[in-house]
Amino acid sequence: MKAINSPILKTLFLAAFFIAIIAAQLGYDATKTTFPQTASAGFSPAFMRLADLGFHSTLGSFAWITTMPEVLDVYFHGNTNYLTDLAYVNAVDPKLSYPYAFSVITLPALVRLPDRNEIAVAIGARGIANADPDWRIPYYMGADYYLDLKDTASALKYYDIAAHTPGIPAFAKQFSLNFSLLPDDRTKTKAVWESIRDTTNDAAVKARAQAYIDRLDIFDYLAAAARAYKTKNGKFPSDLQTLVTAGVIPGIPPDPLGFGFKLNDDGSVGIDLTKNP
Repeated sequence: MKAINSPILKTLFLAAFFIAIIAAQLGYDATKTTFPQTASAGFSPAFMRLADLGFHSTLGSFAWITTMPEVLDVYFHGNTNYLTDLAYVNAVDPKLSYPYAFSVITLPALVRLPDRNEIAVAIGARGIANADPDWRIPYYMGADYYLDLKDTASALKYYDIAAHTPGIPAFAKQFSLNFSLLPDDRTKTKAVWESIRDTTNDAAVKARAQAYIDRLDIFDYLAAAARAYKTKNGKFPSDLQTLVTAGVIPGIPPDPLGFGFKLNDDGSVGIDLTKNP
């Protein structure tokens, strides 16, 4: 019985198990012209958990490596295999937290995915219920609820959960605890993106957050210029180009996200959605 429980024997058995899976797939590929190359294309999660000798985390991580790149297929083509394979990863190892956190922060940006925000927070709720404690899941859910779903009450709830999750960095904890004290929507929105930028290790997420921060700074810059024009001329300019013509600003900054800016009647600045990048 001791020999059966030895780590070496378990490792050797797991290696043999993987070799058998690879051999079976190669044999199948030799007789078929196509094969669905997805995490869920092989054995069922129940079988994997039964046969992996307790190495759920190893198998879950292996399946996740093949699943994560499928987000690009959702973005470019609207293919939703990612969601099926994510569910497979979660079933193999429900405690593996990063797939939940990655999905919550990434899916809201995938414009080809219907109901992407609702799907993201549902995945996050599943992660909070099943995964090992990971502050990133409720933290990113708070951002989704505030930025995309415009639900401040739920955002406060999940920032509070994040603040009391073991392992949260001091900066993120301080932000979470003080979220409700931020003075206005513009300041609050900018602070959310700054907190994401400063706490993520994902270069794409960091760049996306910085783009939103830069856009908000441009909003403030152009609105201040419009107010200066009104002080001098008694009314707001009819458009942003007038600010350039009048010498108030040297030029109109480009939108970091590729759209255009427009000047509203009250001197505030918005996005011109007719100029789709």
